[in-house]
Amino acid sequence: MPETRIPGRMYPSGHAHEGVHALLTILEDWFSAIEDGSVRYRLPDPSYQRSGGRPTWTEAELNTLIRDIDAEISSEVGRAPGTSTGSNAGPGFSRLELPQRLALAQVLDQAVSQYDGVFPATTNVTVN
Repeated sequence: MPETRIPGRMYPSGHAHEGVHALLTILEDWFSAIEDGSVRYRLPDPSYQRSGGRPTWTEAELNTLIRDIDAEISSEVGRAPGTSTGSNAGPGFSRLELPQRLALAQVLDQAVSQYDGVFPATTNVTVN
C-alpha cells in the first residue's frame, strides 16, 4: 500500500527518513508502555552524558519537551486524512512522571545524536 502524503507538507528522505522513523518508533514504544502501565519501570540512567557535553535537562526543559511532543503529534494527527474532529488528541506523554520524562529525553537524545544534522527544520520539537 503506498504511503499517504499530505499536500503541502515537506517529507524527509534517505538518512533523514530513517531518523524520523527511529524517533517515531521510540515514541510509539513509550506510548504503548504508558498504556500498559510498564512505563513506571523505565528509569533514567544517572550516569547518562548528553550528546555534545551539554548539561542535563532542567525540570522546566523536560516539561517543555513533553508538552511540545504532545502538541506536535496532536497537530500531525489532526492533519491526517480521514481524521475527524475530536480524534486529534495527543498521546498524553504529559502523564509521565519526572523520572520517566528524563528517561524519555535520554533515549531521544541518543537517537537524535545518531542522526545529527539530518532532521527537517520544520519540526517544533527539539531535545536541545
